[in-house]
Amino acid sequence: MPIELHEVRSRSFHGTRRRIFHLLEEMGTSGDQIWPFASQPFMRSPGPMVVGKTEEWHLGIHAVLAEVVPEERIVWRIRNEGIDGTHGFYLSTEGKQTLLAYRIDALLSESDGRLLWRRYEDHFDRSAEALFDKLARVLKR
Repeated sequence: MPIELHEVRSRSFHGTRRRIFHLLEEMGTSGDQIWPFASQPFMRSPGPMVVGKTEEWHLGIHAVLAEVVPEERIVWRIRNEGIDGTHGFYLSTEGKQTLLAYRIDALLSESDGRLLWRRYEDHFDRSAEALFDKLARVLKR
């Protein structure tokens, strides 16, 4: 029986939705300023983001762009065996700040999905926090 997975990490930033969206959009390209782990690169297909075509790879996850709404969200469909779901970035306004949420919503198969999540869970926490920390530093420039 599949297991539901819903994980969210979020943080508020001093920066416009436009600026933060642009930085997220450049992750995995030569213009990437915010991916925190040089030894564990975030890579994506070159060129503009195109739903259904643009792919990304990081920390053992492979995904295809499922939805992109400028200044609102970038959502990826996970392509790994045993996981049926998405992960993505969601932007909203919170007073004078921008709230950025990184969210995974998926169904995990009993075997492959659970094993992959066990391997990935710690990376999810560490990478979200490190990404948020680096984003905050870049926005101060």
